[in-house]
Amino acid sequence: MLKSGVHRQIYATIAASMSIFISGMWLGWPSSASEKFMKHETGELHVTYDQLSWIVCMMDLGNFISPLFGGYLMDRFGRKKVIAALGPLFIVSWSLTLFVPNTVALYTARLMAGLGKGVSYTVVPVFLGEIAGVDIRGALGSVFTIQLSGGVLFEVIIGPYVSYQTLNATSAIVPVLFFIAFIWVPESPYYLLKVGRQADAARCLRWYRGCDAGSGDDTVDAELQLMEVNVRKDMENGSAFGELFTNQNNFRALAVVVVACAGQRAGGISSLTAYSALILPEPSPVMGKFEFIIAFAIVLVIVNFIGLAMVDRVGRKPLLIASVTGLGVVTFVFGVYYFAAENFPDAASAFRWVPYACHTTFAATFSIGIGFIPVVFLGEMFPVNVRSRCSAFASVTLAFFSFLSNKMFLVVSRDYGYYTMFWTFSAVNFSCAYFLHRYAIETTNKTFLEIQEILDDSVRNGSRRRRKLPEIAVMYDNSSRVNIQ
Repeated sequence: MLKSGVHRQIYATIAASMSIFISGMWLGWPSSASEKFMKHETGELHVTYDQLSWIVCMMDLGNFISPLFGGYLMDRFGRKKVIAALGPLFIVSWSLTLFVPNTVALYTARLMAGLGKGVSYTVVPVFLGEIAGVDIRGALGSVFTIQLSGGVLFEVIIGPYVSYQTLNATSAIVPVLFFIAFIWVPESPYYLLKVGRQADAARCLRWYRGCDAGSGDDTVDAELQLMEVNVRKDMENGSAFGELFTNQNNFRALAVVVVACAGQRAGGISSLTAYSALILPEPSPVMGKFEFIIAFAIVLVIVNFIGLAMVDRVGRKPLLIASVTGLGVVTFVFGVYYFAAENFPDAASAFRWVPYACHTTFAATFSIGIGFIPVVFLGEMFPVNVRSRCSAFASVTLAFFSFLSNKMFLVVSRDYGYYTMFWTFSAVNFSCAYFLHRYAIETTNKTFLEIQEILDDSVRNGSRRRRKLPEIAVMYDNSSRVNIQ
């Protein structure tokens, strides 16, 4: 029996983000399945190299499409129902790999997995941001990324040591467990207030804060009243996609979230996850290349826990900027090594350990900040009337830049060398760090209403600075002061 409010929030967070764990499993599945396909260890199923590339890409296609309707569905039917529906979707997708041994079934399964991933990325961050208390919202949000990395790690560790059928059968158990665990979780109080169900919202909020129904806890009642004020204020504005661009606060927050999401995917993580076996040189130092790839996935998970402990103490913005700047340095060093390996191979051979050190350092630096903070921002920075719209926009951004990074990497690296792509990643990371330093706001320990007030102040201050620019320009051009009205 979960009596503590914190324990209930943690349970709901883990249960909901199990959908992200399953998405991570589908991301990690090709790393194990591809080798089995190439060695013809998949029974009656035979896959060509071209077919394999389409199997991998179908998930990106589904991930690109589903956020467009995921945001609508969570506003129409509620956060809980949409997340719960992912259970049957993922069960069917894994079942196709077990019982229908042909490439069309795999295309369909990967497409369904991408649809589920896109909906998860759209709905789960909003749900987590709405149920969490202010003091632990950042920590709960980081569980999202821990689950994603954990799903990748699950497939990377299990896959090489079991058969293709056993891998798929083991994976198919997880969505069943997810559905059973999540079906008992209450709806988001914010959504219930949005649709006018105040009594149900009060009941759900009391559950999340660990209070029995009718206890009349003053703190919970005060929080509910604050939620009602916040929702009422937010709903005074429209909820169309246009509100993201016509409302200055929303546009400022959207720009920060989109740049952070683009930087997360275009800064190197997608390509390193997909192509580590091709990128890392032979022979590997200390241990085998495959063990380094497993270590990469383990570091992603472990350092996420460190980020979880730090995000509400250090703050979102400094942790995010430090992470992205660090990735800029790591990817630059990556590029230096591959430039030397191509142009000065004899000298570079003594430094073959450098890309392996960068590989592991990248995982740690990514997980401490940029790996999860965009998701936290997504659940915090938007009023309830447009939260679903922005979540969909961010999910499409993640899918697009992941697809772009993966598609470009092999082509550019083949024609211009690995160092070209790594220096591109470095430029993306440093540009992202500069933008976030200038425009991101600190949301740690702030209520949704306080965050909107901070955004409002930052927008007003930015407008005031821009209005002063003409006068400053004239003062420099003329010896006497000229006032411009």
